Amino acid sequence: MKNTYLTSYFPLISIILFSTSLSISTVIIVIDYLKMFGMYSGMLEFFSENGIKAAIFSLFALLYFMVFSALKLIANTITELSLLFFSKDVAGENLTKIRSGSTIYLIGGLVSFLSIQYQLGIVALFLLATVSYFIFIVYKFNSSLTSLSLIGLVLLHVLFWFSFMLGTLYLFFRLYNSLIASLPV
Repeated sequence: MKNTYLTSYFPLISIILFSTSLSISTVIIVIDYLKMFGMYSGMLEFFSENGIKAAIFSLFALLYFMVFSALKLIANTITELSLLFFSKDVAGENLTKIRSGSTIYLIGGLVSFLSIQYQLGIVALFLLATVSYFIFIVYKFNSSLTSLSLIGLVLLHVLFWFSFMLGTLYLFFRLYNSLIASLPV
């Protein structure tokens, strides 16, 4: 008996795994910076070492969890919007075809714990899982879409994510430049 909802919790577990591995990696980096700036010894007067690590971990785990959850929500919306525009499927069979693809992110989240010392390695694993999932989606939709519809679906995804990332980087650099310009140097 194959239950279609068997993998429905995989996205949540994947988000928790990636958030946890990135949070542990960030705790290591933040502790090193606090020691380098001489703030860590002052913090030890008020908190225990484990208390500081737990507080930093909780903060970054929540932050990463929110970011990954928002990215999942956006990705699901773009996928369903692209199916609305380019698919003739009205029953939602295409969505059930790609449900098992969440296993890709689950495996990526598990492997990310091997790269805790390298934060860029975790990001690279997430990007690799994302590209693999996208290829999986295109492969699964290939049989139910015309070639022109498939090209439109791929272009919609690529153009959206390119503009989203470019816009986010642009806002980050604008904020950074305004912050640097406001410093009294």
